[in-house]
Amino acid sequence: MELSIKELKVKRIHFIGIGGISMSALAQILRKNGCYVQGSDLSHNDETVILQRKKIKVYYEHKKENLKDIDVVVYSSAIHEDNEELKYARDNNLIILKRAELLGIIAKNYDIVISIAGSHGKTTTTAMIAEMFSKANLKPTIHIGGRDNYLKSNYKLGNKKFFITEACEYMDNYLYVKSDIAVVLNIDSDHLDYFKDLEGVKLSFEKFSKNIKEGGIVIANGDDKNMSSILNGQNVTTFGLNKKNEIYATNIKEYEPCKYSFDVVFCGAKLGNIKLNILGKHNIYNALVTILVGIACEIDFCYILNCIENFEGVERRCSYLGKLDGAVYFHDYAHHPKQIEKMIEVAKDYVERSKGKIITVFEPHTYSRTKYLLSDFAKSFVGSDILILCPVYSARELESDGKNSLDLSYECEKLLPRVEYYETFDEIINRLKKVAGSNDIVLVLGAGTIENLAKKISK
Repeated sequence: MELSIKELKVKRIHFIGIGGISMSALAQILRKNGCYVQGSDLSHNDETVILQRKKIKVYYEHKKENLKDIDVVVYSSAIHEDNEELKYARDNNLIILKRAELLGIIAKNYDIVISIAGSHGKTTTTAMIAEMFSKANLKPTIHIGGRDNYLKSNYKLGNKKFFITEACEYMDNYLYVKSDIAVVLNIDSDHLDYFKDLEGVKLSFEKFSKNIKEGGIVIANGDDKNMSSILNGQNVTTFGLNKKNEIYATNIKEYEPCKYSFDVVFCGAKLGNIKLNILGKHNIYNALVTILVGIACEIDFCYILNCIENFEGVERRCSYLGKLDGAVYFHDYAHHPKQIEKMIEVAKDYVERSKGKIITVFEPHTYSRTKYLLSDFAKSFVGSDILILCPVYSARELESDGKNSLDLSYECEKLLPRVEYYETFDEIINRLKKVAGSNDIVLVLGAGTIENLAKKISK
């Protein structure tokens, strides 16, 4: 349904699953725009606590009674069609919006829309770009799928010129937003319960790259072999490590353990040297994208440089948890083999100096992803001395939709020296106390409830 922010201001809006990181951000943006907002979720989390502090009503169960006097219902892809609130909304002809549809409505309220898409790295790159605009005093409105450490939030309401948003490819959700600048970080096999295969994923990103406003530009990874159809399009600017790209990084050096510096070359001219403040060589790509967006929006390079060199990252993205019995603990949202590989690379850089072990704790995210990428998951953990698996975080799925953690453990045992499985986080903590010692690095990985394990460790 075609609605505007102005029309939503006279509606009462209910979010099903308001505790989701994106849903909570959108709810707060609407509230800041003068809309009545409430929502429901099945559990307390950091987001619902923040919402309640801001006087937004949160119900902790899904019941049709929650929708009394409601005009509009917003739901995300995580909500099943048989949800009691969603069924009530349909039966009573309430206005129903997908989360992505609402994002598209909000985006239309801004002059310049910058959307950051890709199989990996969206949240970190969106946050980096958002910080750059904020530090340049351009007062952007921001929507991030994570909590930025600088903003201390997953959203920020600014003026009506710039809207910066993370763009999710699942179920083609990002096609509801028309962009002035569309970023494609990378393309990989994921969400195969929807896309079926890599070709389906590639086709979706191609549609995203074409879904831009007249005069809009696409910023794409020129090093990514899966991006050929996008790279052949019009108004495409490329980034990467290859010198064929419009902007590339050279003279890459590890100036501190897991931290990199590099020279930036744009259209044949050296812009300067950058020292990343966050861990991992893969973040060079995210920095290059940020520079290109800054150049496209005529931001002075001093602001770009200041932002990137002082960027502290996003919660749950290579977050340092602390030390326990001499072992160093990190937590990351990694839930795809490629993301896990990058974290293992960071760990290898660390233990090369410490001479310790790499211990990886992983909570698989959805049964279908575990099924479709089973072999790739096993390969991604290579380098771990000990792999500890948790039960699958089911999200929107049933176990019959794919494979479970024991299936994954059998596959991993073919390649890794030691694979263990535990049902509870308390069991895992007790195990880590026994096996993780001085000079070791422990990676706590996953996009589900494993955040609760990370919180227990960091206390």
